[in-house]
Amino acid sequence: MLRAVFVRTLKAGVTYEQFKDAWVPEDMDGYPAKVSVSRDVADDRQVITVLELDMSPAEFEDKQAALTRSDALERLAEIVHTTELVGLYEEVFDDSALCGSG
Repeated sequence: MLRAVFVRTLKAGVTYEQFKDAWVPEDMDGYPAKVSVSRDVADDRQVITVLELDMSPAEFEDKQAALTRSDALERLAEIVHTTELVGLYEEVFDDSALCGSG
């Protein structure tokens, strides 16, 4: 399992709907990831986007372009003030490995 993680601060006045419209592909049929977008409880302009992908890093490289709109970078540049984190993480263990420990 891979997780692509992005932490961004939106420009003042930008809505979450505008953020969603800026990067979500127009056709979500067969989308290869589970997506969640959450806001920081201390700063509602900061959002974290996590994509959970059941694929290898090599497969991710092949499919990366299809995970956002083709013009997502330009659209996001209009509404994102800063991007604090961009990362691709490979799962080491999940909650099933924690059950029964201790």
